[in-house]
Amino acid sequence: MTAIVPTVYPSLISRACAALDESPVFKEVPDGYIRVILRIIKKINLKRPDSPIVASRAKIAEESGKSVETVHRVVRWLELRGLIKREQRARPELRGSSSPLIPTEKLLDTLLLSKQAKASVNDKYPSKISDSQLPNQSSSPPLRQNGRFERIGKVMLPTDLAWLVKEQGMHCSGVLQLMKLASQAQQRLSTVVAATRKYLEGLEGRALYAYLRALLTKGKDFGKRATEEARSAADLEEREYLKHKAEALAGRTFKSRDDKLLVMVDNLGMLIEVRDGRRLARPFCRAFVEAIEAGRLRAVQGVYL
Repeated sequence: MTAIVPTVYPSLISRACAALDESPVFKEVPDGYIRVILRIIKKINLKRPDSPIVASRAKIAEESGKSVETVHRVVRWLELRGLIKREQRARPELRGSSSPLIPTEKLLDTLLLSKQAKASVNDKYPSKISDSQLPNQSSSPPLRQNGRFERIGKVMLPTDLAWLVKEQGMHCSGVLQLMKLASQAQQRLSTVVAATRKYLEGLEGRALYAYLRALLTKGKDFGKRATEEARSAADLEEREYLKHKAEALAGRTFKSRDDKLLVMVDNLGMLIEVRDGRRLARPFCRAFVEAIEAGRLRAVQGVYL
């Protein structure tokens, strides 16, 4: 039996993958997107982190075990949140064109790969430091950059939990204890708080602490609930995006590169296709937009279907 040798990635990439799970920026990412995002992170050029990632969507899909359609959805999710940009670039040697993914400063900050973030980490943890010099892990999280953590007194708390102290009167020590309890329950306190926030805002101090403690001991999977809510939000976002695109393209006609297909967007947001003399109507969809962006369909003037 042949042993499977795991791929060893540079420490900065490994740290970036770990930061993904802890960052509030990704707290609402659907579970099905994680593997795709990790594959994208692993393709970042550490010498020039903001340089384009030119891997094809098909390659990313193959490596992540997901479909190309899922990769497209993930790319759109990242783009809408300002985490990547897409660069349209003609490639004469290939059919169509490619749109390399460009990591933004926001993404690099979140993954601790920007110059500022790396400097912050290096300042916090010098390369040579004794165990006795390390900060007390029970009293503060280890990193502070890009607004992920906020100092309250002598304690550093995740930004999305700091409001429990500043607005609801809970002690910092109580938040840290709840974070530990959530970890033991294989959950994230940030996820639990986000899923139940409307109930928490009416509680203060000890009552708030007791309520959250009770939630964490019930064994309920708040991560699943948060994922379902995020998925619903993503679906709504996708529908709104397609509606906006359909309105913007209404009345325009596009032709395939081989001139065999004509597609017009009617005023109702439907696609009217004509191929080999046959006419077909179908709903406006993401694949149509991607075909335009990739150069497989080009706009034509003076053609009405």
